[in-house]
Amino acid sequence: MALFFHQRKPRAFNYQPRYYDPESEAREERKRIVLGEKYRSPQQRARDAAKAAGEDVGEDNYAPGSYLREHVAARRGNAHVADLMRKRRRKTRSAYVLLGMLALIILIVWMLYFK
Repeated sequence: MALFFHQRKPRAFNYQPRYYDPESEAREERKRIVLGEKYRSPQQRARDAAKAAGEDVGEDNYAPGSYLREHVAARRGNAHVADLMRKRRRKTRSAYVLLGMLALIILIVWMLYFK
């Protein structure tokens, strides 16, 4: 009976680093300042080149897990739509089961008291 009322929690991406070294972060920041252009990654260089050319690069604000979500979504393709349809069918099926159980209980009560 508990399975009928069980609600799944939404999936979330919650990355918590196991180790954080403030000295290392400060050292990396100093490298960025000193090395400037040489230190930037190829993706950052490409993004800056696109900005200079006047192309729309999207948002500059990074959200934790966004690269991972984009990668997974690109790999899945239409599988996401299939998941949504499967969830919708599961909800409909559970509603029918609940109505069937309710009808069965009403039938049992009717047979016991109105005989």
